[in-house]
Amino acid sequence: MQSIKVQTDQNQRELSEHGTLQFPLQINHDHLNDYSDRYIGCHWHEEFEMPVIIQGKIRYQIQGHSFDLNPGDGILINSRVPHTIMALGDEEPVVLTTIFSPTLLYGTPTSVIYQNFLNPYMNTPELAGILLPEDAVEVMRRIDALHEETSPGVELKIKGMLCNLFYELLVYRRHLFSSVKFSNEEALSRLKILLDTIHENYAETFSLTELASKISVSKEGCCRFFKSMTGQTISQYLEDYRVSQGLMLLQENRYSIMQISYLVGFGNPGRFSAAFARRMNCTPSQYRKKFIS
Repeated sequence: MQSIKVQTDQNQRELSEHGTLQFPLQINHDHLNDYSDRYIGCHWHEEFEMPVIIQGKIRYQIQGHSFDLNPGDGILINSRVPHTIMALGDEEPVVLTTIFSPTLLYGTPTSVIYQNFLNPYMNTPELAGILLPEDAVEVMRRIDALHEETSPGVELKIKGMLCNLFYELLVYRRHLFSSVKFSNEEALSRLKILLDTIHENYAETFSLTELASKISVSKEGCCRFFKSMTGQTISQYLEDYRVSQGLMLLQENRYSIMQISYLVGFGNPGRFSAAFARRMNCTPSQYRKKFIS
C-alpha cells in the first residue's frame, strides 16, 4: 500500500480543504503507520486542529516546542501554526483529529467574537499549542460520535460544544492577548464597507482599485488591511462567497451549472467546478443530485 503524504505548497501550507463551506469541520481517525516513516512533515493551515491520542505515543513539534502525547492526551493547535507529527515507540499510533475553520465559531470577521477574542488568540504566538484537560478530551470524543449521526441539528450541537470548549480554554488565558492590537470602530466600519461592496458586486468583475477607493487607500493597503482583519485575502474571501451563493442556486432546478457559474461571477464553468470541489469535496453536479431527484 502506498504511504500517505500531506500535500503542501512551497510555503508548507497544506493544500487539502477540511470539511465543507456549509460546515467547515472534518474529523479523521489517522493511523500514523499509513504515513511514510510514521511521520507527517511540517505543514500548516488556516483551521484549528485538535488531535486526541487514541493509541500509541506521538510527538507534536509545534513552533519550536515538543509535546509528547500518550493515549488520552489532546492538544489544541492554533491557526496558521506549522506543526510536525511523529510516532514514538513501537505501538501503532492512532489519532482522533478534528480540524475546523475558525469561522465556525465566529461567523463574520466584524463580529465581537472575532475581533475581541479569536483574532487576538490566533495572533498570540505563546498560544500556538494548548494541552487539553481531561474534560476537553471527553468533549472531542463526544463530538466525534455526534459527527457520525445524521439527525437534524447535529451541526448546531457540535458548534455549541466547540464554542463552550473554546471559552473554557481561552477565557483564563486572555491576559496573554495584551500584545495584540484590538480593532477600533473606524477599522470595523472600513471593513464593513469592503464586505458590503463585495457582497453587492460578487457576480460582476470589479477591480481592486475600485474596492480600495471605497476606503481611500492604495491597492496594497487595501489588501493588507483586509488580510489583517479577516485572516483571508480578498480573492480567497470572494471565491468562498461566490461558491456559497452557488450552493443556493444548485438546490433549485432553474439554471444549468454553466449558467450558475456565470451568475455567481466565475469566468467559466471549469473555474466554478474547481473552486466548488475544493470547498465542498464534491462536484456541483454531485451536490445538486442531493436535492434534485
